[in-house]
Amino acid sequence: MASTIRLTPVEAGHKVQLPDDWVKELGLGETAVLEKSEAGVLVRPYRVATWDQVFADKLQIEEHPSERALSDVAGDDLVF
Repeated sequence: MASTIRLTPVEAGHKVQLPDDWVKELGLGETAVLEKSEAGVLVRPYRVATWDQVFADKLQIEEHPSERALSDVAGDDLVF
């Protein structure tokens, strides 16, 4: 990805319009992540994740859980 500099006005409401080719190249959608750094502002794509993806590595059960591991989670440990 070649680095080029372009000037763009900061519009009312602090809006900045990115060039179309940059949006396509960066894979930006309707939402982007802005990160403030010493060098300026970084604009990154925001990836929408499903709940399955969010919790994919959470609460993994061991293949052969120990008695202690089984006692940590009971049938009445429900979150509403």
